[in-house]
Amino acid sequence: MKNPYEHDWLEDVVRVGRIGQWIALVVFLLFLIVPAASLLVPSLRPDPTAVPASSLKDRLTAWEDSAKTLPLLGQWRRSDQARVTSSLGSGNAKVFAGVDGWLYYRPDLEAITGKGPGHLEPPSVARERAATSWQPPLPVIRDFAGQLAERGITLVFVPVPTKPMVCREGLGLEPGISIPPAWSRVANDLAAAGIGFVDLFPLIESRGADEDRFLKQDTHWTPGTMAAVAREVAARVLNGPPAGRREVETLVREGFGDLTGMLDLDGRRETLFSPERVELRRPALPAAGGAADVVLLGDSFVNVFDDPALGFADEGGASTGAGFAPHLAAALGRPVETIAINGGGASAVREAFARLPAESLSSVKTVVWVLSARDVLLPETPARRAGIEWRPVVLPKTAAGPVAPVESAARELVGTLRERSRIEDPAQTPYAEAVFSCVFEDDRGGEHFVFLWGFRNRRLEPASALEVGRRYRLTISSFEDNAAARRATRLDDLFRPDLMPVFAESFEPAG
Repeated sequence: MKNPYEHDWLEDVVRVGRIGQWIALVVFLLFLIVPAASLLVPSLRPDPTAVPASSLKDRLTAWEDSAKTLPLLGQWRRSDQARVTSSLGSGNAKVFAGVDGWLYYRPDLEAITGKGPGHLEPPSVARERAATSWQPPLPVIRDFAGQLAERGITLVFVPVPTKPMVCREGLGLEPGISIPPAWSRVANDLAAAGIGFVDLFPLIESRGADEDRFLKQDTHWTPGTMAAVAREVAARVLNGPPAGRREVETLVREGFGDLTGMLDLDGRRETLFSPERVELRRPALPAAGGAADVVLLGDSFVNVFDDPALGFADEGGASTGAGFAPHLAAALGRPVETIAINGGGASAVREAFARLPAESLSSVKTVVWVLSARDVLLPETPARRAGIEWRPVVLPKTAAGPVAPVESAARELVGTLRERSRIEDPAQTPYAEAVFSCVFEDDRGGEHFVFLWGFRNRRLEPASALEVGRRYRLTISSFEDNAAARRATRLDDLFRPDLMPVFAESFEPAG
């Protein structure tokens, strides 16, 4: 008997004509040729020397990293992002698009849904290798508090709740606050270690609607929440009511939040989003006199309404006088020494504090440490992706600082670049501006720790192409005298506490 299914498979054969074959071949070749052409055309070619390459393996890694940001492919990615954001309201790997125009930073969401900083990740070949071992935050915080206590300095720790913790309506959830279980464990550990911290959840909850708590298109708080927190922190420092507040001016500013910048929308941000309007209130500052006995360490929550790079302050680098530091000083009734670095709340600010002049360190009585609670809550892998590292910092034991500061006047340095920090794709970083660190060796064998602009306005600066092993002539000056660079994110995986950092105003090859 003949099998009725014997030749059924012949009916399922798909035959492609010659024209179809040629079309498929052309499409396949385009996927091969276009990236190669981007590398070969000088105007489109990325510079693999933007990362140090001391070996063939390093050079191949540099090319692999640079291929991720080919200009042509990057343009396609930005165009696609603009389309999906406008038509579907979707975000990207960095930004979650909520309802009614609310945007959220994805690491902030990971901080409330993850396993917390105490989670030890098992060894895995699938995990990215890191140059430094992971340091969980709580032992580092305890160590820093202990070093301060040895010098008679009180630490007031101020972890700022992240936007998803206190603004739930944009996530389609019921109004209110959401305290993650991991935070309760962190709070108990801090209290057990005798570290005084300011619990901001009740204060922010009392602020009313979500729009009064945080900006819709930004990771940061509103000016009103910022001012209320400053007075709450001042009351903790004073162990009593804050000083009377007197405002001298109201400033109206408009800006696009940092989250719209992280969407990388191919220049279409203005058509998809409207700028947010804020009212900044400039308080009357107390008269300065001698070294301040209160030092404020902070991240972008301190800088957001003072730093032009964050979108709401005056252009040209001048302070508005309406940010967190002025409000804290006004509430304390005395001056405050401020060290605030965008993205550097975990380690960079403590490193800068350890480099303060001996006179400043000897007069400090209180350190107020303000940073995003995200930095404290994220476990290793998402923390590394967000650029968060908890490096131990040793404060100087003697009255003299670790190194003498460089003179303020600009001077020339001729030296060979020995080491430099890596620079990530600016379009994928949380901040629009960053400086990176280098170690130069001069002709006498002396080492110099130099910061240069890596990128600004999410565009790579010429210094990003500096090559290890080449000689350069630089004009350097005191890093502390450059306000914009001092606030910017620091791409500093070298960490040379033995060297006083300087800033390169300009550079050129030295032959």
